[in-house]
Amino acid sequence: MMHFQLVASSGNKFDGEAYEVLVPTRGGMIGIFEDHMPIISAAQPGVLSVRKKASDADSAMEHFAIKGGVVEVDGKTVSFVADEVTTADDVNEKQAVEALARAEELVRHADSQSALHEAHRMLQHSSAQLHVARLKRRHHN
Repeated sequence: MMHFQLVASSGNKFDGEAYEVLVPTRGGMIGIFEDHMPIISAAQPGVLSVRKKASDADSAMEHFAIKGGVVEVDGKTVSFVADEVTTADDVNEKQAVEALARAEELVRHADSQSALHEAHRMLQHSSAQLHVARLKRRHHN
């Protein structure tokens, strides 16, 4: 087991023992387990997932929509710091669908490279929020 701490600007979102942490990065999803080699890496907007015990099924994992961030691993401790983290309890599927539609509209109407870049980040985060909402519904029905 390792200690995992997920911190957003609004406070701690997770602080406890974990068996596995899955983090979306620019190079793809990385799985972090106890005794993982030390790393510091930037994360992409997406879904960060935590398996608390080795025996937990995928349906028991906790999922968080993240808007990027930085992960630091030292083998026994994993720390993730992000500006924005949305928990499954914080997201509403209907609102996530609406946010995704707004982000898609921003992508279509971006008038500069920087506006397009920010619209894509919003699109990725809205998509992650919708994914977390759907995972919550699927696992609780």
